[in-house]
Amino acid sequence: MINRKLTNTGIHEFSKFIEHLRSGDTGNTPYYLLRDNETSEPLSYSIDVEDIEFESRYEFGVYLVEKLNAIERHVLYSDDNLWTTLGLFWFDKLCPVKKDGSRKPAMVYNYVLSRDYRHRPRHAAFTTWMLVELYGEDAMFLLSRGMPVRGELIEQIMGRQNYVSRKGVIQAASKLYTDPEKKTFKKGSTSRSTPGCVARFIAWLNQIDLNYDLFEMSSDQIIKIMPKEFDRFIENTS
Repeated sequence: MINRKLTNTGIHEFSKFIEHLRSGDTGNTPYYLLRDNETSEPLSYSIDVEDIEFESRYEFGVYLVEKLNAIERHVLYSDDNLWTTLGLFWFDKLCPVKKDGSRKPAMVYNYVLSRDYRHRPRHAAFTTWMLVELYGEDAMFLLSRGMPVRGELIEQIMGRQNYVSRKGVIQAASKLYTDPEKKTFKKGSTSRSTPGCVARFIAWLNQIDLNYDLFEMSSDQIIKIMPKEFDRFIENTS
């Protein structure tokens, strides 16, 4: 259960902890920051979550969507401190301790929601929630790896933020690259040398963006005009 969120002081302390880990230090996750009056403050609502295991970030996203459903969307999109609180709450899952006691955290903005638009999409909890909230199962191929793993696909798709809000683009990518039986992405999707891979998909979108209104196009309309190099992924789409 979460009924407090980090203050700016708490976020600063959490950020310092991550930086110390990145420099090779060890230490226990500072959950006390969520209890101290200087580093946290009461929420006007409670979030009924538990520190449980998830097989993938997609499962994590489904859980977040369910547990945050009662909170108004404008709050979820604007409360940076809340998302950093969630980054701390699940930090041990997002950055697990190795057998030798060490950890290898990613950059701070993977856990502390940045106000820099270039880094916001890298936040593990916020981006996972947002993709599942917007696209449901169509986000599965982006979030099929384990909790600590961001993955190549999400790196490429989220690196072009203007495509994330284009429903037809994400749904087309899901049809192309999702392996529904394995509940992950198809073989070859992440290889930059494979014809029709996600990197090539993004490059092709960049080429046609000036001549087509990708905001208005459906996934089927996008797939219909794709060049032959994507045929291997178009097969068996539905």
